Amino acid sequence: MSDLNRVILTGRLTADPELRYTQSGQAMVRFSIAVNRRVLNPETNNWEEETTYVPVVVWGKQAESCATYLQKGRLVAIDGRLRIRSFTTQEGERRKTTEVVAQYVHFLGPRPEVPAEYEAELPEPPEIPESEPEEEVPF
Repeated sequence: MSDLNRVILTGRLTADPELRYTQSGQAMVRFSIAVNRRVLNPETNNWEEETTYVPVVVWGKQAESCATYLQKGRLVAIDGRLRIRSFTTQEGERRKTTEVVAQYVHFLGPRPEVPAEYEAELPEPPEIPESEPEEEVPF
């Protein structure tokens, strides 16, 4: 049996996605989501919100869709895998970062309002003339 690395999260974007392209032309977008959970504080016996901020990476056409349709505050569901990668800073220090590489991004919640700058681009709906009432057809 092979190992399993799967992450499923829902949360809200903490900022607008950042779309970039690799040297080979592959689209990539990065964003973080805030995942909230309620925790009972044993000292006060009150429920409190605990927030975890999770960095997400999306590749390909789905990355372009995320950049087009997602913005800060939008609710999403992420289905992907956990990746821990190492890199060296410009100062020569080794660092590690943890992120979720999304296989699927589901846009949740209501569709956001159309920004005013795009409203002028939307065509006006055609006027439908009122038709005369139809006569009853005997059967």
